[in-house]
Amino acid sequence: MTYGFNRLSQTLCAAGLAVCVIVLAATPLRAGEDLWPVLKEQAFGDRPIAEEDGMVVLETPQKVEDAALVPMTVRIPPHVKDKLKSLSLFIDNNPDPKVATLTFGPAAGAGGERNFSTRVRVDNFSRARAVLELEDGSLHMASKFLAAAGGCAAMQAKDPEADQDGLGKMIVRTFPPALSSNPIWAGQVMIKHPNHNGMQLDINTAKFIPARYIKTMTVKRDGELVFEMDGTFSISTNPNFRFTFAKGEDNDLEVTAVDTDGVEFKGVSKRQGGS
Repeated sequence: MTYGFNRLSQTLCAAGLAVCVIVLAATPLRAGEDLWPVLKEQAFGDRPIAEEDGMVVLETPQKVEDAALVPMTVRIPPHVKDKLKSLSLFIDNNPDPKVATLTFGPAAGAGGERNFSTRVRVDNFSRARAVLELEDGSLHMASKFLAAAGGCAAMQAKDPEADQDGLGKMIVRTFPPALSSNPIWAGQVMIKHPNHNGMQLDINTAKFIPARYIKTMTVKRDGELVFEMDGTFSISTNPNFRFTFAKGEDNDLEVTAVDTDGVEFKGVSKRQGGS
């Protein structure tokens, strides 16, 4: 989902046009204005959202060292026994405030501590939010303030052509729990992809690099859906995801990712730390 006041800016960014910066600067939102009421209405309508009720926890660093590589972790505590329906991540003041939405399948599991983490770009000081939807349709939110800026337009340190080497190489890992009685396993997906967002400058030409980023990712365990992700350019270069899933028969993960150029990348798991 792309939010109304950013629809034009994202389209221009996807074309890699310098005018993108002008459009972003010309948005009718004033500095310091609270964007969440608009984002909430566009994403969830008038549905109530319980805030900071302990059903979902968002973890971010107190001190951000690199605004282009900011870790975010979402935890669903063990006392939450419900099945998960979706998880949406937001950074209010990013060019596209939505980072990603995950839609969960039966292999996501229920019970035990469940989590999802990735690394994101932060364009300006902003609140980050995690909105969890449970199977019963209830919405629960946790948020944190991120004191970081410049992560979306940070100049690329590499030649863009060098970023194409090994493009789409994927490492998929699974990790069994410490206790065999624990029904929740952990997984990790790492993808070699620059995730260009259209706002970065080529160090050789000083021109904007055309946007190209991982748009969707599907994760299955033993053929059963863990989650489908709809992502945006707020996810950092070389996307790295960690997540939990329900124990299955073989606990093998199959991952398919598709970028905005329509290129498909696939990977399967290599088990770590035991059988």
